[in-house]
Amino acid sequence: MQELFPRRGLPNVIRKLENGEAVTIVYFGGSNTRSQGYRVMTANWLQGQYPKADIRTVNAGIDGTGSDLGCARLETDVLRHQPDLVFVEFVGNDGGVPESKARIEGIVRQIRKMNRFTDILFVYTVKERDVAGFQAGEYQKGALMQEEVADYYGIPSIHLGLAVSQLVTEGKLIFTSGSKEAGESIPGAIVFTHDSIHPIIPEGHQIYTDTITRSWEQIRELSSESLEHNLPDDTLVPANPWEYATMRPLEDYAQLSAGWSYVTPDDFALARDYNWLFPGLWRAVDPGESFTVQFEGTHIGLFDIGGPDSGRLKVTVDGGEPFLVDRFTLYNDHNRNQFVFLPELPNGRHTVRFEIDSEKTDKAAAFEAAGNERSRGHVQEHPDWYDQTVIQLGKLLLVQPPM
Repeated sequence: MQELFPRRGLPNVIRKLENGEAVTIVYFGGSNTRSQGYRVMTANWLQGQYPKADIRTVNAGIDGTGSDLGCARLETDVLRHQPDLVFVEFVGNDGGVPESKARIEGIVRQIRKMNRFTDILFVYTVKERDVAGFQAGEYQKGALMQEEVADYYGIPSIHLGLAVSQLVTEGKLIFTSGSKEAGESIPGAIVFTHDSIHPIIPEGHQIYTDTITRSWEQIRELSSESLEHNLPDDTLVPANPWEYATMRPLEDYAQLSAGWSYVTPDDFALARDYNWLFPGLWRAVDPGESFTVQFEGTHIGLFDIGGPDSGRLKVTVDGGEPFLVDRFTLYNDHNRNQFVFLPELPNGRHTVRFEIDSEKTDKAAAFEAAGNERSRGHVQEHPDWYDQTVIQLGKLLLVQPPM
């Protein structure tokens, strides 16, 4: 198995680095990217390799998010920085869903439409459940889908899980502390994660970094002559709408009922906690409060903050039968950023109404069904926190291909 597929390489950013020019690198992904791990370590390594270059890095990682939100937030979080190189890391959170290929292609096409000289690098992280596949000679399903996109657009890719799995096979690495292997206490073995997903800093992320840097050394052996990357007229995924995804302020599209208030970091603690994501939050607490959005496109979604107090929304699309979208999730024993897209619609003009539902989710029962006794106990300790129907919205997500 190969850990690196160099394809057309990274000629433009490497040329600028070698010439000592100013370079902007955006690290775009989920929690493994947002952490102070491979992102910081590779940036430090690059600065050491190219000491005359002025390297600026941008942290565009958001915990618990995949390529679907990535498509929508690309303009805000990536393109406005005019990057020379974009690391793309979404395999872990996409989880191999079939739609991932279309969304990753949407990300690539947005970047290429902005600047055909921007280089892109796919990096594929690994979870404990993936190790057996690597040991059997199989890449992750999600990585294979992204590889189709990488082949079509000539994008280099790095399978970070290959080195990790080899170390497990050699008895040099325990993937997760507390696992059976950890209990056997392999002498001298590195512990990679505490939770089967997120590498420990620095030990686990150092393995990712070493894989990326040795791959970089191979890539820079390729030509570093300036290269205009291809953008085929035909998409790899037929009729793919995701290059037209966007993220917009709610007030630009929505008609809100009187019970909504806009809270900002100046006057609301939760808005201060998330001001790195949103300038403010639209907040409503009472059942029956609603907002209506008219838009043209194929998808609509919400980027919001969920927590113990979250309620659920009754949604009606184009006057059809209402359905429920619960903004309380099994992760909401604490506040966290989250998002949801409604099912795909025919490309056209749509009217979508969201109303806070009067009925409440049995949150203790949801935690119990999931086997999460700690969170179920939290409901019992703080019943008033959970006995609410709060909705707190940050941005509207839209996919709007040409009609």
